[in-house]
Formats: sequence, structure tokens, C-alpha cells
Amino acid sequence: MEYANLTNKNDAINFYNDRYCKGYMDEWPIEKKRRVLEVIKRLKLPETGDALDFGCGNGAFTDVIKQALPKWNVYGVDISSIAVGNAKKRCPNCEFFLSSTLCANSDKRFDFLFTHHVLEHVDDIAKAWREIDQYLKKQASSLHILPCGNQGSFEYKICLLRKDGIKKDMENKFYFEDMSHLRRLNTDQMSRFAIKYGFNLEVDYYSNQFYGAVDWITQAGLSFILEMTSPRKTKDNISAFKLICLRTLLLLIKFMRFPANTIDYKRDKMKGYKYYFLFSMLLIFYPFSKLTNIFLEYMSNSEWKNEKSKKNGSEMYLYFKRTQTI
Repeated sequence: MEYANLTNKNDAINFYNDRYCKGYMDEWPIEKKRRVLEVIKRLKLPETGDALDFGCGNGAFTDVIKQALPKWNVYGVDISSIAVGNAKKRCPNCEFFLSSTLCANSDKRFDFLFTHHVLEHVDDIAKAWREIDQYLKKQASSLHILPCGNQGSFEYKICLLRKDGIKKDMENKFYFEDMSHLRRLNTDQMSRFAIKYGFNLEVDYYSNQFYGAVDWITQAGLSFILEMTSPRKTKDNISAFKLICLRTLLLLIKFMRFPANTIDYKRDKMKGYKYYFLFSMLLIFYPFSKLTNIFLEYMSNSEWKNEKSKKNGSEMYLYFKRTQTI
């Protein structure tokens, strides 16, 4: 299933159903949810309206939308029946539909549309924008959160060290990305799609310029870090040396974080005599490890607070607004 043809609709549905059965994107960090909540509140949307979480997955951010817009009617739509079922359980005060069901209800229009890490997954981005337009009222707005392809991000600089770093034939996808990511868009590309339907970019924020990027990378699996920093396809020996140095640094940070992450998030699973020794050893290093996590969290939040207007983040928050039809 991991090698499904994601350009085929039925294969894509089966692929995501399989992933959601295994807990895919079941939860997100609290800080990330707070950030999204903050952004939606900053938009100063009307007190009431109809909002659609387009590609809602398990409903983690549908719930955030409802918190930010408590008097709004909030809906979610996804291609995965498993995801929609999970979302209904998570957010009983919202309504959820399969994409095919909502498309059939062609009269339904929304004031605000939200996507979170959706547009990098869709097979045809132009078709997705046409669908987004069809869901929205003549005067409406949309907020899109997705990986950022702008130059200068931490990941972009890593990609420049490799021959295959940025895959031009795959809509500038970065070499280390999940197979379900089909592209890496930048701000200008998103704006060009939006303007075709009368949407103008009103607000743009960017996160994870450096510390946030280091945070999420060192929270990822060991195999991901090793693959991301592999010197196999570097442009030259200097690039290979830089990647090896970066690998050493990232692995060091990951291992420094391991005791606190294990005790804080996996303590309930560490039951039985065989874990006592491991738990005791981790406890020795816990204070220093916890300080490492606190430092990265503090720096990531400071980065967001002071540098979110800088376009070289690894994630972008783009808010588009349409005041009249084209």
C-alpha cells in the first residue's frame, strides 16, 4: 500500500484509508494547534458563518477552527471514510462528509475554507483550486497551511547540497519528503493559483526558519534523519562534508532529547521489570534532556513571534480573500 499510485483516485483513497487505520496524523503538538488558533483569530472573521475544513483528516484542526470560531457552523470533508469516521467521533459539534457526498450537494457554499497540509498531497493542484472555488461564496476567504518552497529555508539550503535535492520534474518536491507529498509550492505559485479566482493574498506567515526546523527534524525518526543527511548524492566533497557535520549535530540533539521524550510521552508504556533499568538510566539524564526540549520550544516560539513575516520558513500560512467575483 505504501507504493500506491496516488494519481489514481481509488488508489489514493485506499492508500489514505490504510494510513488512517494505523493512526496517521492522529494528533499534533499542542504548540502547533495554538499557533493555528492564534492565526485564525487574527483574521478577524465575522462572528458567524459557514467554514469548511477541506481535507480534514481525523478532525484535529476542524476542532481548532471550531474553538476559534465558536458561533460558526464548521464542516469537514475528506476522501478517506476512515478519517471522516474518526473526525465525527472527535468533533461531535461539527459536520463531516466524504468528498463524493459533498460534491453531490452542489448548492452548499462556504464563507471560509481551511486546508492544513493538503495541497501538497493532491494529484492535480489546478483541479483542487477549481474545487475550492466551487465550494466558496462570491465573497469568501481561505487559509492554507502547507510546506514552504521559498528559497532560504533551512531545508532548502540542505537540498542545495545534493544533486537530487529539489526535484524539478516533481513540482520542486524536496528529496527527503514523504512519498505522499507530490509537490513543494512557494508563495508566488500559490498566489498565482488564487488570483485566477479573484483571491488576493491578505496575510502571509512563515514558521520554522531555523529552530523550529531543527525541532521537528530531531523529533522525527532516526531513519529519516539518516536519509535526509545522506552524503550519497551530494554535489561535491564540500557538500558531503557539510551534510556529515549536519548529521552529527542533528543526531546529537536527537539523542539529547531522547530521555525526556521517552519519559514524558512513553512512560505509560514502560511497564514491567525489563523497563526499570532503562527508566532509571533515562532518569539520570532527564533534567539536561528536558532543558534541551524547553530551549528548542522557547526558541521556536520566539522565532514565530518575531520572524513570522520572514518568507524563509519551512511552513507557510497563506490567507486569501475575495471581495467580488472576477
